[in-house]
Amino acid sequence: MAGILPSRPRRAGTSASGLRAPLRLVGVVALLLVLVTGACAEEAADDEGPIVIGMAIGLTDFMAAFDLPALNGAQIAVDEINEAGGVLGRSLEIVTADTKSDIDQGTVAGQEVIDQGAHVMIVSPDYNMGGGAARAAQDAGLVVFSSSAGSPLFGIEGIGPLAFTMGIAATTDGAVAAEWAFEDQGFRTAYLLLDDIADYNKDYCRAFETRWIEQGGTIAGQDQFNNNDASIASQVTRINALSEPPEIIALCSFPPGGAVATKQLRDGGVDAPIVSNNGFDGDFWYKDSMPDLTAFYYTSPVSFWGDDPSPEVGEFLRKYLDRHGQPQAVSAIGAYAAVYALAEAIEEAGTTDGEAVTEILEQFDGRNVGGLNVTFSSDLHIDKDRELRILELDAGAHRIVSIRSAKVQPPLFG
Repeated sequence: MAGILPSRPRRAGTSASGLRAPLRLVGVVALLLVLVTGACAEEAADDEGPIVIGMAIGLTDFMAAFDLPALNGAQIAVDEINEAGGVLGRSLEIVTADTKSDIDQGTVAGQEVIDQGAHVMIVSPDYNMGGGAARAAQDAGLVVFSSSAGSPLFGIEGIGPLAFTMGIAATTDGAVAAEWAFEDQGFRTAYLLLDDIADYNKDYCRAFETRWIEQGGTIAGQDQFNNNDASIASQVTRINALSEPPEIIALCSFPPGGAVATKQLRDGGVDAPIVSNNGFDGDFWYKDSMPDLTAFYYTSPVSFWGDDPSPEVGEFLRKYLDRHGQPQAVSAIGAYAAVYALAEAIEEAGTTDGEAVTEILEQFDGRNVGGLNVTFSSDLHIDKDRELRILELDAGAHRIVSIRSAKVQPPLFG
């Protein structure tokens, strides 16, 4: 028919589209070269840029009391390391995301810092509050540190093989407190007051009770509350109803709820010495509500009050005081040390790859990083043998009254 050209036979070596097969192959190869070249360029750019430390932490609400000091401590370490030439010839950089002190926001915050290019991560000083972000890091293949979580679940057991903590095991805290109270103070009856909001608290109380009974002490009673409770009036009433008052109270808690409990114990006429943990470091939790608080003791890996025997801790304290004033949480030096641990492990591994960095960290055996002597292994990513200080709080003054390690370590997992 007019207007329609007759079809011509297809030449050998061409497709229905009219392109020759060799030309199509050339196009595919060219495309692959572009993709590979782009990926290599991106990898090279990543290797040349800063090493990014993502901090998924509580910048607002109650965890800010512990996480803002951690951020301050980490930044001091970053500045020092960058001044010394960085890591693998690259500078360190911190990016942050706010968990809003909400357990349910932890995973979101963790993903936020990953999206900002994090190569490694530091999270809140608590297994429950830091766990969500830590699991996001684990899933992304990033090594993650808690600044000072004490639950042994923060590690291989509860997070995964890429998770570590700068904290000392809660069972060590509880055991040392019990051994000090029994041996040094001569107490024989104890009362356990458990804040059941966190695994750390449960492990602390469990270890204290185990060592107390093993030494021959008596548990006069035990009770529990929740960190969010506005009142522990009924618990105070039960303590006061005992035929003999306990010689010491093991308060397995942390502020703000632990501070509320402490004030209500004292206001309710319970004057027995109280022993707790480093969550009660700093003066933020008592200076306005109970400045005259006495007979309060707590375990801690360091003293921030000018009497720690470690020169490295003293030097860190000086630098922190210059920038931020009195440190208000042990997580400050925990995050500082975590940055140094990560920097050394990355340098030795020659990469930020999670598995390679983990392999180096698991070889730390009493390694001094940022003033803390740290031991990890392929089985345990929390230190259970580090030496502790026991500090007394007496009307606003903090001082070391004992330095000791646990003589007997209760089982990490109850």
